[in-house]
Amino acid sequence: MNDTALQTSPITLDRRLLLGDTDYQVTAFPTDDHRIDLCIVSTGPDGDVLSELSAGLSPADLPNVTEVLTSTLAGLIGMTRPAPAPPQAPPPDRGARHPNQGTRWTPDDDDRLRTRFRAGARPRELMAEFGRSRNAIRARLERLTELEPGAPWPPATSGPQ
Repeated sequence: MNDTALQTSPITLDRRLLLGDTDYQVTAFPTDDHRIDLCIVSTGPDGDVLSELSAGLSPADLPNVTEVLTSTLAGLIGMTRPAPAPPQAPPPDRGARHPNQGTRWTPDDDDRLRTRFRAGARPRELMAEFGRSRNAIRARLERLTELEPGAPWPPATSGPQ
């Protein structure tokens, strides 16, 4: 809206918004000095005034004032909200426990795992030797079809077979 439009067509905005229990009355109207008077009043459910804002605005400055108010009010919201809860402690470092976690298995690893499994190596021994978790060892043995999915670990043998 330019100054000429304001002079020749006096526009009055009268709007009521109800957000939750808060009633907002917004009024805007042109003035003789080619500005817009804006008034926003919010009231609670008991009719008490919660907030009141009034301003005289230049129509040409409305886009910039909108940006300034949006930014400022967003900052005020952040400043008046309770502080966020402290972050959770990070999970324990598992890299030291299983140094090869996430590392690709090599064909040599696969051959050595097959040999050790067939020789009766226990899960703890394989975990230490390959630097991987029990589940990683089991998953690899299942992938190599040395162990059926969900099957129990075979009993310990008395020696290599």
